[in-house]
Amino acid sequence: MSRTTDSLSHPADHPLPESPALEVISSRAGRVLELCLWAAALEGLAVSLALLLGAPVGLTPVRLLLVGATVALTVSFLWLSIKARSDLPWWTRVQALAQRIAARDRSFRWAIAVFDLCVLVTIIALFGVSLRMNPDVSHLIQVFFLRGLLPLIWVSLIAFQAVVVLWAFSGRSEAWGVRAFLAGCLPLGLLLLYWFGAEGQLLFYNVDMGLTDQTAYMDYARLLKASGYAYPGDFNRMPLYPFLLSVVLRPGMTDNEFFLAAKYANLFLSMLLWAGLAALFFRRHSPLHALNLILIVGFTVFIYKAGWVQAELLFYFLNVCLFLLMWRLLEKPSYGLAIAAGLVMGLAHLTKASIWPALVVFVFVGCLRGVALWLRRRRSAGGAVLPESPIRALLVVLLTVVVFLAVIFPYFRVSHRLTGRYFYNVNSTFYVWYDSWEEAVAGTKAHGDRLGWPDMPPGEIPSLAKYLREHTLEQMVQRVLVGGQDVMEHVLRSTGYIDYIVVYGGLLLLVVGLNRRRAWEGVSRNPFLLLFFVGYFVTYILLYFWYAPIAAGDRLILAQFIPMLLVLASAVRVLIDGDRISIRGRSIEWPTILNLMILGLISVGIFRALTQGVYVLRGGG
Repeated sequence: MSRTTDSLSHPADHPLPESPALEVISSRAGRVLELCLWAAALEGLAVSLALLLGAPVGLTPVRLLLVGATVALTVSFLWLSIKARSDLPWWTRVQALAQRIAARDRSFRWAIAVFDLCVLVTIIALFGVSLRMNPDVSHLIQVFFLRGLLPLIWVSLIAFQAVVVLWAFSGRSEAWGVRAFLAGCLPLGLLLLYWFGAEGQLLFYNVDMGLTDQTAYMDYARLLKASGYAYPGDFNRMPLYPFLLSVVLRPGMTDNEFFLAAKYANLFLSMLLWAGLAALFFRRHSPLHALNLILIVGFTVFIYKAGWVQAELLFYFLNVCLFLLMWRLLEKPSYGLAIAAGLVMGLAHLTKASIWPALVVFVFVGCLRGVALWLRRRRSAGGAVLPESPIRALLVVLLTVVVFLAVIFPYFRVSHRLTGRYFYNVNSTFYVWYDSWEEAVAGTKAHGDRLGWPDMPPGEIPSLAKYLREHTLEQMVQRVLVGGQDVMEHVLRSTGYIDYIVVYGGLLLLVVGLNRRRAWEGVSRNPFLLLFFVGYFVTYILLYFWYAPIAAGDRLILAQFIPMLLVLASAVRVLIDGDRISIRGRSIEWPTILNLMILGLISVGIFRALTQGVYVLRGGG
């Protein structure tokens, strides 16, 4: 028996495994662990020598810090390797600890996640803007040292070796280890594809900071930082995204330097937001279904907007979170969810002031649901106990509103101090009642509406009452129709996201036709949820059509793309859940078949986006 197995035979240190199979596993795993320790030590020695002797630049303080950390870690691995040879009882305890850690599946997942993160950071640092625009060999060598890539590569190797050690101690088969590792690396591959495409739009398309309102957000961030974050804003753009931009602003930055840094900051933020959506989707749906949804969102929306200095992606993410929370509150009211919904609603409002319609629809439907439950209790024989409390259903609505107002109250207080009104935003207060953007520019915008209440005669200031006096019903209907046509033209010419609304919408119509009874049962269980969906989307779509003369394009309506996609896809899944088909004697679920077909369609879309779309389609709106 090997030395490692002998060390496990000391009962004072660790009891001998009862199964011979486990004994063999421990012996093999011990050798793997020892080999990985020696490998890490030798790798660290090579990296330390390269940093000290091979760099084409001098020993800067940062490089000295890297060298010191690398040498210290190398010495630690070397000490562990030597101690494993000289101290058998200690080595036995180390193996026992490794076995306990490897017995937990999440340890394996965490190790793969660390490896993925290290590789992702390494590749992004390597193929950053300077190398992608200037890919010569001498510059590549300099990048390796200037960006600290050698230590990053070493850390990636250590993480990979940790995965190997955990697999060895887990006792699983080699096939299981390969499958688990490849599945764990799937997010890494997707993130790299996403980053490559988004950076393509960032570098080769979005080269003019004057496009859309990027300079406005940059100026907002500069004013925030210069004022010590006392700048109140312009009552058009909200403060949360400019605050995040101000973090990357450094003293002495030129506009071009800030523009590039802001674009990359938005790209990295988009990756975090995309990962957050993935966590939400995989929590609510089956793996294949969630994968399709996250690929659609990532490669038809996020990848095109990631390289733009705009608040859209942050708002889209918060809006999706809020929509799912309101959805859940209408299914099963909870005080904790209500607090979360109010908090997210406040953050979303501080990103873009487009939350009020959602709040109104939610409050209306939530109160209607609470009243219906109360009437049902009164009419039930003997006051029978209902599965849900009407009081709770109403209180969660009130709690959501209270938390929302508490979050945004500091902004409201500033607004009231400067304008005399708590609910002041130039878009919803003035511009929405103009017939064109040119009228708005010549009207309140030219009279100081960004600084406070505009200096105009009261009769000339636009309002709902003034608009109704000056326009006929026919003109208002015509505005909605023309605006709708304009918005839909932009949607159809955009980045392909509308294709999946058509696909899932068509599938929903088909499965409803085939499963009318199941569809009716689902609606009858909670008709208020359907009312919320219809009221939410109809309200927003009509408002976007109405606002089209002021702000054309699809930036606004895209905020509701992900919520609508989730509703359609979820409805399709629920209506065919459990249905199976027999193919060559094998029973396969219909959701699996449909998801595989949609995945094929998505793959074609991803290829087109990465090879052409990101370079020719404007994602900034």
